[in-house]
Amino acid sequence: MAESMNRHILRIANLLADNLFAWFTPSWRRKGCEARSALIRYCNYHRPHISDERKEQLSAVQERLENALLFWKKEDTIAATKDVEGLSESLRGFKRGAVIETVESLFVIIVIFLGIRTYYAQPFRIPTGSMQPSLNGITIKPLADNEEMPSAPERLWNAITLGSSYSEIIANNAKKIVDLRTERYLFLFTRTRIYFSDGSQETVPCASGAVAEYLMQQGKLGRMLMPGEVIVRARMDAGDMVVVNRMAYHFRRPELGETFVFDTRGINTNVPAAMPDQSSASNYIKRLCGLPGDTVSIDEPNLVVNGKTATQAKVRDVSACKPPYNSTGYNAINRTRDASVYYQAYMTEGSSVSLKQNADNPNLNEYLALGDNTVNSKDSRYWGPVRQFNILGPAFLALWPFTEHWGYVE
Repeated sequence: MAESMNRHILRIANLLADNLFAWFTPSWRRKGCEARSALIRYCNYHRPHISDERKEQLSAVQERLENALLFWKKEDTIAATKDVEGLSESLRGFKRGAVIETVESLFVIIVIFLGIRTYYAQPFRIPTGSMQPSLNGITIKPLADNEEMPSAPERLWNAITLGSSYSEIIANNAKKIVDLRTERYLFLFTRTRIYFSDGSQETVPCASGAVAEYLMQQGKLGRMLMPGEVIVRARMDAGDMVVVNRMAYHFRRPELGETFVFDTRGINTNVPAAMPDQSSASNYIKRLCGLPGDTVSIDEPNLVVNGKTATQAKVRDVSACKPPYNSTGYNAINRTRDASVYYQAYMTEGSSVSLKQNADNPNLNEYLALGDNTVNSKDSRYWGPVRQFNILGPAFLALWPFTEHWGYVE
């Protein structure tokens, strides 16, 4: 019994050594481990077609190799490895091509990634500036006429560390911009395709809202662009990539003041000027500013929950109106300032909203989602509450780029 326990402990120790510290183990042992894996795989795949005599032969070789590896016996391991290699010459299907090995490895990686993304943790790119300065969205900054494009090494370093990219587009003939469309590429990145009146297209690694604002500021929209005219000459900074904990709310309730991610299924995003770039079932990130059963109002610049000024750390930072936060704090939809959406908005000036708590169907519980940058945030004030079935989970880690936001998300 004691001997069996010792062998079991030794196997676990060897398993850790061979997987975690493989590069530090001697080559003879690595080759022995590879031969053992190949032999086990072959036996598992071809067992129904292997004769009894061949099974005994393979089993004996495997046992010798296992014992040699278990006790780190160099000579015995080398000899058993050679026996496996000798057998492989006569076993059809034992040796596998590099292409098959690569495809199988990629398949396993994809399955693991999709499983983690679906059930545990999901990466999410911040698309807009609605959470600034707590989290950065994708931004575009024009380069001065006398400012040169960075060198290739500097651009590469900025891309890796800061998520920055540069774009320079010059008109080759007279044409107008006729459309801007946001599209995804490489799963996590956003770019805008610019369509011109002459049928040509250009892409900019930035969200269409930011590109449209840039082009408007530069006076490039609605007029004919002349040959040789600079259309875009700017630096694009990637939005923060955060990791969403999809398991958290299975074990605890959402908490007031935390940053959370949700989709927009069932949310009316057709309020004029509210969320023009967000299609149904896309993901969004905001701060959780109201829980089921709460009555919430805005007494500029403060957020008021159940008759009391909210005091959660980040909510307090927004309402303090001090840099780097905006100077207005929380503000409701105003009849004069937001006339185009006022009569359709959910949370207007002087009003309060009551978030439903549904005991019979918790999936219909309601939450209030507000951006930290309230002057540039299309949120629950416009289109109403987020229901529990929309919620993916809290954002808990800013993964990239490596700016001041890197690390734990508050």
